[in-house]
Amino acid sequence: MNNTTLSNFAQSIHSIGCDISNPEIQNIIKQILSLKSLALPPVCLPDLLLKPRVEAPASFAAATTNTIVPELSAPSVGCGMGIAKTSLTRDEVDADFFERFFKEMRAHLGPRYGFFKNCFLWLGFLKRPKQKYDLNREELERVIREGAPAVLEKYGFSPSLLDAIEYNGSLFTEDEQKKINIKNILPRVSLKTGMHNLGYGFKGNHFLEIQYVEDILDPAQADAWGIQKNQVMIMYHGGGGAIPFHVGRYFGSRKKDRGNVRVTISVAMGKLFFHFFSWEGMTHCWRRFRYYFLPRSFTEIPADSAEGMRLMQALKAALNYSYAFHVAMLKRIQDSLKKTTNNINTEVNLVWDNVHNSILPETISSKTVIVHRHTANHAHPGKPLIVSGFNTTCSYLAVALPGAEARLFSADHGAGGVIKRFHDEGKSRQHPYGHKTYIYQTKEPRIQEAAHITDEGINHVINHLERESIARPVVRLRPLAVFKG
Repeated sequence: MNNTTLSNFAQSIHSIGCDISNPEIQNIIKQILSLKSLALPPVCLPDLLLKPRVEAPASFAAATTNTIVPELSAPSVGCGMGIAKTSLTRDEVDADFFERFFKEMRAHLGPRYGFFKNCFLWLGFLKRPKQKYDLNREELERVIREGAPAVLEKYGFSPSLLDAIEYNGSLFTEDEQKKINIKNILPRVSLKTGMHNLGYGFKGNHFLEIQYVEDILDPAQADAWGIQKNQVMIMYHGGGGAIPFHVGRYFGSRKKDRGNVRVTISVAMGKLFFHFFSWEGMTHCWRRFRYYFLPRSFTEIPADSAEGMRLMQALKAALNYSYAFHVAMLKRIQDSLKKTTNNINTEVNLVWDNVHNSILPETISSKTVIVHRHTANHAHPGKPLIVSGFNTTCSYLAVALPGAEARLFSADHGAGGVIKRFHDEGKSRQHPYGHKTYIYQTKEPRIQEAAHITDEGINHVINHLERESIARPVVRLRPLAVFKG
């Protein structure tokens, strides 16, 4: 693509500090621009990149008019991040503290089951043992309908916690809650596995990170959030658990399903049973086959059709479960921290929690559209916005600004791709102050130390978000220890 063509292409999208010269990215975005229901120019954020076996780019948002396009978001709808402040300071934590804390985080986990045992669970021949943070069937159904509010009493939190969760952790109106037929929108496997191991899941790029406030950039806003310099903070990046996993894979034919033969077969069999073994399934069999089984790049599903309304219910149910899953994660953190410090008065307070893979109706410029975000935060003006770095760089907690509306209220959830690219290009170097992060894993090598690099990559992202009036940085956070596995 020559410079003139590239310039014309860039005018069709909102490109914010990202590299769109990659031919593969250009080809994918051209497909998205050809969608008949595209309502507004797509937004390509600074950390734009392609992930393996995912259809749309990451750090990307697109809005459609009255259609749902599952492939415009990740198959892990409901994946999100949160950050909590503690009553501890940097000089109160050390390597021994980190190890004891992460050991406590792994307590109360159920056994791991392989493919065949999961089949027996699905058939009802096996039953998982109930652990401390697990739900019973009644609690699970309440979570699907009500979201985070359904688990506040169970986990000992007050209703004020909901102020720190986007949408107050619940997406259905009371009238919608009454009309939901859970078995119609969620597969049986979700209801079997969704009760267990809530609040835990740090595989892949997911993590739990202990940080401290290195610098305060907006003292008034930091004071309003009760954040002080050298305060210990805990950031988590986790999937939404079993229900979002199955919604993402059952409602679409995703590239993610095609890498593992066993997963491909089990998902295909589950999808067939779920979508077709009912009278309604037979009635809508052709539409369901076309939408969820044919390998198409970007499928436009009318939101006001019977299948579109069913899909939106499933998406909202998955997000509701994700918000409750994150409340369970906060409870695990709270319990683990109190046991580690041997002090029941150690405080853990949520600052903000939101998902960054979502498909939801929103109002933008007085127009109702369906916004699809792929690893992009919803920037709610006046609310916190998490922009994570890497385990060897700083992260930022920012405040979202009204100008975000012009960019589909969307912002990067992190800067991992830019950080790696800048490092490979020699734009960052070893940090002069010798910072390091302890990395704890469940597999060998179980404990590692990683030297920090300078922050050019994450700064590139936060500077562009500020320049576009999407967000303003409030505090800079430095990692001390990371837990993965």
